[in-house]
Amino acid sequence: MKDETKICQSCQKDFTIEAEDFNFYEKIKVPPPSWCPECRRMRRFIQTNETVLYKRKCDFIGKDIFSMYEASAPFPVYETDIWYGDEWDPYEYGMDFDENKPFFEQILELQSKVPRMSLVRQGMSINSPYTHRVNDPKNSYMTFRASYPENCLYLYNGKYTKDCSDCAWIFDSELCYECINVENCYNVKFGQESKDCRDSSFLYACRNCSNCTLCVNLVNGEYGIWNKKYNREEYFKKLKELGLDNYSNVHKLQKEFEQFRKKFPQKAIASIKSEKVSGNWFSNCKNVRESFDCVEVKDGKHLFMVFMTEDCMDYYEWGNKAEQIYETVNSGINIARLYFCNQCWMGATDLYYCNTCPGARNCFGCVGLRKGEYAILNKKYSKKDYEMLKEKIIKQMKEMPFTDKRGFKYYFGEFFPEMFSDFAYNETIANYHFPLSREEALARGYSWKDRGKRDYKITLKPEDLPQTIGEVTNSILNEVIECEDKDHPESVGAFRITQNELSFYRKMNLPLPRACFNIRHLRRMDKRPKLKLIKRNCSKCEAEVGTVYDEEYAPILYCEKCYQQEVY
Repeated sequence: MKDETKICQSCQKDFTIEAEDFNFYEKIKVPPPSWCPECRRMRRFIQTNETVLYKRKCDFIGKDIFSMYEASAPFPVYETDIWYGDEWDPYEYGMDFDENKPFFEQILELQSKVPRMSLVRQGMSINSPYTHRVNDPKNSYMTFRASYPENCLYLYNGKYTKDCSDCAWIFDSELCYECINVENCYNVKFGQESKDCRDSSFLYACRNCSNCTLCVNLVNGEYGIWNKKYNREEYFKKLKELGLDNYSNVHKLQKEFEQFRKKFPQKAIASIKSEKVSGNWFSNCKNVRESFDCVEVKDGKHLFMVFMTEDCMDYYEWGNKAEQIYETVNSGINIARLYFCNQCWMGATDLYYCNTCPGARNCFGCVGLRKGEYAILNKKYSKKDYEMLKEKIIKQMKEMPFTDKRGFKYYFGEFFPEMFSDFAYNETIANYHFPLSREEALARGYSWKDRGKRDYKITLKPEDLPQTIGEVTNSILNEVIECEDKDHPESVGAFRITQNELSFYRKMNLPLPRACFNIRHLRRMDKRPKLKLIKRNCSKCEAEVGTVYDEEYAPILYCEKCYQQEVY
């Protein structure tokens, strides 16, 4: 099999399917895609509401709950524990296959009536109602995509984190603030791309450093400021002069540090103990191409935010012992052979076009089945009848495509059409990585959720907040603070400080924030390059490299070999 160039059905640009890709498609018995990798990634992202929560009623018991779905959703929404319970039966919504209607149309009909869980959670949730896509959260607030967070606030994508706030892509860390892509760190503030560091502030690409401030590319550093080494006494004297407890000082240093960082070489691919990788942010990976944020992954392509997986393609988020996954999102924990699925976990295997089917096996086009088996459109069959009908449906999908409102055709082998998403474009992760204006989104046929700002009774302007946390009294808990970026379309306009939050700032000697959670989250997302590979040349040896870092982000770019020689 040779490489083949095709025209993307969505963006009309050329893209290449490589020979080894065809080998994977043949192995799992699906046709090659008609959409390019970037459009496929965007299509998967559109299926996922990451951080937007709504207060609404549980459609089963009528009590107030928090949910990823607003009250106007076309399907019932149950509180998560009730959804997992035995009080309702998803087989009651079973449908017979209609060979005269496109199968996608039948899935959409089923999807519009089967109850959904309000928030995705596994394990025990302790005092953490404002959390979503989490495992065993404890005393955490506004925490998303996290495993075992404890006492965490405003956290996105973390694992084994404790007493951390306003962080993203943070793992095995404690007492961290405004950190991005950090691992095994303790008491680090404003850190990025750093590992094994402690008692430090303003770090970028540092390893095994302690008591360092405003440092870049340091390894085994100690008592450093602006990459200059001091003795212990001098360091703490200089640190006090910087006044990191003062908001204006911190704001000024953030801008200065961003320019300082650019004076140092940036490694083309952020990777640790990985080989044969392309994309960015790898740890202990092998043969993983055009992928991002992967940990302990072997043999993968077009992946994002997955860990402990093998032999997977076009997969967004999760993993944890996952094998042979294709065109699937939000799925993990001992799963295998999931194709075109959304939200399937805990031992789910051999599923096609299934949505929210934890523990299910051998199902096709099902929604909300818990531990279902040999079912199609939520109707149960014998193993023999299931296999026969499955092949009949696949044949029908190849011959009778579903056509969406933009005229795109969906045959067997394509992921759920974008219009099947339960969310508006700006509620999804797609808007983080492929930002569109309201007009652009609507022109492309996506829905949009206007965040009508409530008429908050503002009691405190951001510019009137105290400069240091030492000046803040408990009366701040009663204030409604105007967001400093209140006119941004994603701003909610105002915010409040919670008791846990105030305690954290006092413990860490941090000034109060001036922006609402949404704006702070977007600012962190913007500190990471977009998920798009470009070709550049190493600034030292001039070898061509693939990287996500453009010249604006990283004026000095080094290949792996040159970076190792320079930094280590």
